[in-house]
Amino acid sequence: MTNPRPHHYRFAHRELPRHLLKFGPQVTSPAPNGGSLVPAFTKLWNSFGETLPPEDRLPSNGLDCRHVEVEGTRLLLVTLPTPAGTTEAYFCASVLPKGANAVRYLTLEHAINPFDGSPGTVLGEWTTESHLNHGPGPSPVADLFVASVVQLVAPKKRGFWRR
Repeated sequence: MTNPRPHHYRFAHRELPRHLLKFGPQVTSPAPNGGSLVPAFTKLWNSFGETLPPEDRLPSNGLDCRHVEVEGTRLLLVTLPTPAGTTEAYFCASVLPKGANAVRYLTLEHAINPFDGSPGTVLGEWTTESHLNHGPGPSPVADLFVASVVQLVAPKKRGFWRR
């Protein structure tokens, strides 16, 4: 089992949630001018890296982001550099569920099965107070992560007699 690299882990689990939860719903909509957020995220990645010792800094290769909307749920999907250690994230997303007024921050984290050592993923979420583990995630493919996120945040249907 490989420990998470400080740059990768702290960026996905501390730096991005801090910024994206602060900016709220506006970050889930494309900019009016259609501009890309990739340069801003690359700058944030590099600036954060400068706070770390040189040996802990990583290049931003593979860092990308795009806006996605599925069934009224809006996401800013961030693709991170390829994870190498456990708990490093493949993807993270700032998510505005349909009908909601607050965003959620979800991650798809690299994991190792403790029983057989096989690789897998975990669907995680950061709130302003804590980290939540939503259990095993999908294969690390963007569309599968998006589908899992949309399913997770969808309003739960209640039975006929429940309120």
